[in-house]
Amino acid sequence: MRKVTFVAVLALSMVLVACSSSDGGGEATTSPGSTGSTGSDCPDLTAGDTFTLTISDFAFSPDCLTARAAQGITIVNQDTATHSFTIEGTQVDVTVEGGSTFNGEPVTGVLAPGTYDFSCRFHPQMTGTITVE
Repeated sequence: MRKVTFVAVLALSMVLVACSSSDGGGEATTSPGSTGSTGSDCPDLTAGDTFTLTISDFAFSPDCLTARAAQGITIVNQDTATHSFTIEGTQVDVTVEGGSTFNGEPVTGVLAPGTYDFSCRFHPQMTGTITVE
């Protein structure tokens, strides 16, 4: 049940795209931060029912994106290390074992439209931003 909740929250959080805001929190922000890509460089992944986030070489790809709240998320961990997709201050906290794939269901109403910072709680240097429409 907890994994399903995380998957749903993850899918909704992927709808949020941003590029690491400087406020460091899970609250929605309106301006990109000093790390990651800028808003204009962020891919728009709002088409389709799902979108994919890849983890490779201790980095998220893309590290900045835009998604819809109703989309599902797939997280492919190509590293051998365990990573997480975590949005501080929210219920989004999904752990993905090394060499594994996480397929999440959308959960409407979990995250409000806006921009959120995400990170790996095991490797804090791994950061990114998601804007949810």
